[in-house]
Amino acid sequence: MATKTGTARVAGLAGAAGGARTLTLNRAREELGLDFTEFELALHLGEIATIGGGTDRPRVAEAEIARVRAAAGGTPALLARIRLVNTTEGAELLGISRDRMLRLTRAGCVRPARWYVNRYRALVWLYPAGELEAFAAGSPALLAGRLPAAVRESADEGEDQRPRGWRSRRVAQLARDARDPWEEAAVWAALLGPEMTESAVPDPYERSRLRRIHQVLPPGRPGPLADGALIARLTTADHPDEIALGLVALADALGRARDLDPVPRPAPAVPQAPPPARVVRKKGGGLVPASAAGRAVVPAPVPLPLPAPVPLPAPASAPASVVATAPLPAPAPAPALAPAGRTAPAPWAAEDRPRRSLRRLLRGRRQVSDG
Repeated sequence: MATKTGTARVAGLAGAAGGARTLTLNRAREELGLDFTEFELALHLGEIATIGGGTDRPRVAEAEIARVRAAAGGTPALLARIRLVNTTEGAELLGISRDRMLRLTRAGCVRPARWYVNRYRALVWLYPAGELEAFAAGSPALLAGRLPAAVRESADEGEDQRPRGWRSRRVAQLARDARDPWEEAAVWAALLGPEMTESAVPDPYERSRLRRIHQVLPPGRPGPLADGALIARLTTADHPDEIALGLVALADALGRARDLDPVPRPAPAVPQAPPPARVVRKKGGGLVPASAAGRAVVPAPVPLPLPAPVPLPAPASAPASVVATAPLPAPAPAPALAPAGRTAPAPWAAEDRPRRSLRRLLRGRRQVSDG
């Protein structure tokens, strides 16, 4: 299928280069009688080749529409090939058990085309029915008997290659339909994730341009119940071989993008010279800056010299006889102390003596007369 798709795409590109008539995507969808979901899936799976590039939207050549119609079975056969089935439906289509189908898909024998989260919050993988039929025709030994050792070991170790298979298909489709090298590089950067891209693309301006195109790998139609953590886990490369391939492809696409259209960068800041100072003419002549014209000029203080220190004369020593015979003064007599616990009353002065009130005098006279 990949060879047929690639050949059809090259033929479509050659026809467009020769001036063949092309149709818009919506007109091509109407010509084939497909609805939006069916036509989108046919484009993603490479069943219908597109042409165009640059800033123009992709288009479909009339020769491609004629090729699809002239193929065996026409449009109904196309719809049968792009019909998506889950694991249970795929097992019924191949005539095998669901457990065997699950082992084959986990081992990477068939790559899923889409995934979504159902109402029970379970992750459901979908496979093109046409690819399952091609797998059954090309590998009949895997449908019966004992599975190969590689498939059994992969199942026993719990390895699941379905996310990696979906990413490889999705990246191939987006890189194929990229309009320029920058868009192709953005696809590989989205596959690697922000941390790996930061180490692979050290220029912040280039990383900003890549993020504007694709911040994450487009998940397709995950459904409303798919949370951000699940989308990030399924759309980011996690296998060493997958990461190595992404780094090589990113470096190649980024090199072509730099040569074709380098990222614009801000011009370096140029230091500007200060404006010339405005000067005014003084009354007595001469020019001074305008900022200092209205201020009085204060001279700087002049430091005064410090006087030299003058040595003091040494004191004259007294005779030893005078120092030795000088009598000590007699101690002053200590004042007389009052007896312990009693304080001698001070005599009243004549002017400070208290006066007896008139009532007290009358009371004393009454007592004398009563007695």
